[in-house]
Amino acid sequence: MRHWTTLLVAAALAVSAAAPATTAQARPQDPAVPDCAWHPLGYQSSNVAYPDTNSEYWLLHYTVQDGLAITLDGRYPDARYASFASYDDTHNSFTGPDGAPSVLTDHRLTPDHGSQNPYQRRARPGGKFAVTVTDRAAGKHNALPLSPAGAAEGTDGTVIYRVYLPHGKIRLPKVTFHRDGRRVHVAACADARTSAPAAVPDTTRDAAPAPSSTPARPVFARQGGMALYPNPDNAYIAAGFDAPPPGQVLVVRGKAPIAPVGNRARPWPDPKAQLRYWSMCDNLWWGPGEVVANPLPDGTVDPGCRADLDTRLAADGTYTYVIGTEEQRATIEKIPDATFLPLSAATPTAKHVLILRDMLAAADFAEAIQQVPAGSGPADTARVMGDYYPRTAYCDLTTLTASGADACPVS
Repeated sequence: MRHWTTLLVAAALAVSAAAPATTAQARPQDPAVPDCAWHPLGYQSSNVAYPDTNSEYWLLHYTVQDGLAITLDGRYPDARYASFASYDDTHNSFTGPDGAPSVLTDHRLTPDHGSQNPYQRRARPGGKFAVTVTDRAAGKHNALPLSPAGAAEGTDGTVIYRVYLPHGKIRLPKVTFHRDGRRVHVAACADARTSAPAAVPDTTRDAAPAPSSTPARPVFARQGGMALYPNPDNAYIAAGFDAPPPGQVLVVRGKAPIAPVGNRARPWPDPKAQLRYWSMCDNLWWGPGEVVANPLPDGTVDPGCRADLDTRLAADGTYTYVIGTEEQRATIEKIPDATFLPLSAATPTAKHVLILRDMLAAADFAEAIQQVPAGSGPADTARVMGDYYPRTAYCDLTTLTASGADACPVS
């Protein structure tokens, strides 16, 4: 993914041995820049790092250089959420040498003069802002740290631009590298604005045989970012599970947090919301972190994530996810208040992992995943989350169809 160009450096003039010695005057250097800006990352392109299928991601790679700064001139998108985050060479977020955090969320972006931020007050999206990536980020508006303290020159770094639930076209920021008074503009990658065909599960992998008995029910526990570009605004719980036996499905039930309605830019914090966004995603256990993406006969794709706005709720505010095969989908969707979540069509009997995301929890939401200490086991996770903790059970699909989700008690 990283193709780096060789840049102009100060040329040393060749002199003969007989020539008098001279002192070369240092010449400012151009910053080393990548071939292009904003490589797309997500389930429609590379499908790695457990992407949420309701979001879009773009990566800007760079090498750490003394005196380097990068400016990102952008426009506020019309979307539920957007952010910029910088990462070190281990693909993790960090704190800069001066203590600045490596994430800048939409509502913290100061608009350019004459523009307004729709995540701060009600305004039309499209206003302008500028972000600077620099090791002098603390206390500055719209600044992200370039690298953690002690990072050597030449170390890799990455900025990720994330947009969740976009409404309409996303304009990618213009990128400029600055060093020693020199400026180099970097054009967007050729595929930055092109949606690649949706990822198709790898059918060459050996699928496990269908289980003959009901597996142990899966349990959720608090996860960190798994060193794969974690979003600092998100917190996760995950549960690995074995495929249901023939005729059965996996049921997951819990209380749904309150999130803003729709996919438009709105001011945050929102006094009526507990979270900015949440989702449940089904992923493959092995490999680089693939999310399920099943190609359908009509040429579309059934993605393995359901966002809050795609999740059906019962009158008491609870959700019921029913995880099964595409062949079971039509039957599952007839169950009152149930939301279908797909197993991999290519390897339905392989082990999967469910991930529940909570984004930007309100300060008074005590049951948010953010309140669970990282590394907590299932019991401690359930204790903090209370009714919001997702509980599970395997169940016969015929039972659910005949009697509804309440006929399959979860624990």
